[in-house]
Amino acid sequence: MMLKQLFSAKHKQPKCSGKLHFLIILLFILSHTLAMAQGVVKSKADTLLLSRFEFAQKDTNNGSDCICSITNTSQANIAMITLTGAPDNDTIRLDNTEVFNGTHFLKPGQQVVAVGNFAGARITVLNLSLLNVLITVMLFCPG
Repeated sequence: MMLKQLFSAKHKQPKCSGKLHFLIILLFILSHTLAMAQGVVKSKADTLLLSRFEFAQKDTNNGSDCICSITNTSQANIAMITLTGAPDNDTIRLDNTEVFNGTHFLKPGQQVVAVGNFAGARITVLNLSLLNVLITVMLFCPG
């Protein structure tokens, strides 16, 4: 009979005031807002399609890493592109292999990416393809 009394006894829960509930919810909202606002920046990169003999230029920021991505959209033809604007010390390379400045050939569907500090130079991308090959160029310089 004693066991029955232990299990059937009702346990009193402490009552919380409405002010305490409000403060807990407010604290949760503020902490969530602060966590989401810390350093999250959403920005779009400049992306465009270049036809034969078209070019794109972008002024870079000194001291920040820029991204240059170029894609041959053709499924059958080789694209020929010319790139200029990287610093002369050959620190910026396409896919960490070829030096950025110069003429490059992209296989069908191939994408190359260069990341680095372009030291405030103007990046120029020129589509010199012999056929009407479209290339997609994405240039992003934060800051």
